[in-house]
Amino acid sequence: MRGAAKLQNRDWGIVITWKYNKPHYLDNRTEIFSQMRTAYEAGAKYFVLFNYYEEGGNPYGTMQPEHFQALEDFWNNVVKNLHITQGSIKADSGLVLPKNYGWGMRGSRDKIWGIFNPDDKTQQLWDLLQTTLQNHVLKTDVVYEDTEDPLTEEYQNSYHWTQDK
Repeated sequence: MRGAAKLQNRDWGIVITWKYNKPHYLDNRTEIFSQMRTAYEAGAKYFVLFNYYEEGGNPYGTMQPEHFQALEDFWNNVVKNLHITQGSIKADSGLVLPKNYGWGMRGSRDKIWGIFNPDDKTQQLWDLLQTTLQNHVLKTDVVYEDTEDPLTEEYQNSYHWTQDK
């Protein structure tokens, strides 16, 4: 999201969703805190911790006390910390994916638009994504081809999905 927001001069954020398909669905306090801190340092301005139905009479849905503690820790130890700067991790690399290619990016066999099975591009894109992330880690923005917001001189390194076809 950072790349799209950057190219369109917009703010962005993250949504932390379930890690497991059974109780306790959300990741643990340490991991959620780490994800929020990393996103903050990468420039995120919005943070959503996805919480769903009431489970076992818990009026807070899937959130447990440790999740509320992660939110409090994030506020007190990151947002209010003068030594941690929002947006201090800048992207130097842009990975350009095909226009309107709604692939989930969670693996080489992930669905397209949540419905369609992987196609002939999916494995190639997965491999390019893994290589780019391995080389540039959090300094990678993933963007889509867009003639209205072209990837110009925004990045020191640009990787286009067609380059290794």
